[in-house]
Amino acid sequence: MPVRIHSEIDPLRTVLLHQPGFEHRKTVPWNKDALLFDDILDLDAARQEHKDFSLLLAQHGVEVLFLMDLLKEICADPVQRRGVYEALIPTTVLAKVDVRQLQPWHLVHGFPDEAWLSSRSLVQPLPNLYFQRDPAFVVPGALVIGHPCWPARRAESLLVREVFRRHPRFQELTIWDGLLDLPGAHVEGGDVLVPDEQTVLVGISERTTEAGAEALAAWLFAHTPVRRLLKIWLPAKRDFMHLDTVLTFLDRGRILTMPYLWERADLYARIAEEAQRLCERLGHPYTGPLPEELLAGTRLEVVHDDGRRERHPRVLEGLAECGLIEPDWTVTVGGSAGQFARAEAHIVAALREQWNDAANTFALKPGQVLCYDRNIGTLRALEEAHVEVVRFAGSDLVRGRGGARCMTCPLWRE
Repeated sequence: MPVRIHSEIDPLRTVLLHQPGFEHRKTVPWNKDALLFDDILDLDAARQEHKDFSLLLAQHGVEVLFLMDLLKEICADPVQRRGVYEALIPTTVLAKVDVRQLQPWHLVHGFPDEAWLSSRSLVQPLPNLYFQRDPAFVVPGALVIGHPCWPARRAESLLVREVFRRHPRFQELTIWDGLLDLPGAHVEGGDVLVPDEQTVLVGISERTTEAGAEALAAWLFAHTPVRRLLKIWLPAKRDFMHLDTVLTFLDRGRILTMPYLWERADLYARIAEEAQRLCERLGHPYTGPLPEELLAGTRLEVVHDDGRRERHPRVLEGLAECGLIEPDWTVTVGGSAGQFARAEAHIVAALREQWNDAANTFALKPGQVLCYDRNIGTLRALEEAHVEVVRFAGSDLVRGRGGARCMTCPLWRE
């Protein structure tokens, strides 16, 4: 079997990555927002950080596959190459291009090479592709092709689909791409977590819709061992982009998550109100989540394969009742609660580190996780909880707002 994932934390054996490359050369301050970036990467630094990250995975016994290598292997066959081009490039564009000029990497870097802004590219660059978690994700029994929310990322899913469909390594793999045919049914892999073989969590977020979660549940129940899907509502803001930016699994029953997010939304709303007032006083527009958006809170709904539904206003209590977490084992971003005189101070510290993906850990095995070395409060909390932390540098990688889990598509866990 080429692919198998039965949980978030089983020992990792194979992972798919993409090293950031020349696709970033066409990101400038004037188009970065449309391309979903808050900043411009120092590409040389980001590539070195990513190389170090991939070597760290290999040093821990993980087989590391690179998307570009798989794509080049497919395109070494002229017939396959033509099929890939026809699947990914509109016929109106192909008619304008000498196909002999097209190379596999143009599907990622953009074409023509000299097009200095993506609007002039016949093939658009894909700068978000190093976040391999989102375009496709593995669930028990299948690989699902995601349906990204923003147009800047939709070509990623089509490219990844062609790689998995055509590479001989994945001939036995069950692939579902039905989300792409459903308008409004958006699901990105950062919102999908697999606690065990029969359970999938899906965040309803800025990027993933309830329609997408419902379509995914229906297909999983019909074709895989999954018997229940848990929908978790988040504030639909970039600050809480995906479920895995606020909650990840560290071990069986143990999670890392934001403090007070699930049970005290009023505290977050209070901080937002203060931030709004400060921005008004300084004459600057407020761009964060609105207090009323935060006061709407979070909630959990369990969808069973037999049609039953259970609703929980408190997410962590609901996860505990489902037997997925032990609340007393929860580790919080920014540090442990006892370090702070007030809950609001803890939340502010957590928000600062969460923006740099402190919550976005990636398990190598139960109780051992990869994460950025910059989030000191969170690292201390993990180590105090006896979680083994494998740190790596990512000062430029994090400019794309993604961490260790975001950058990985695990294919095989024991």
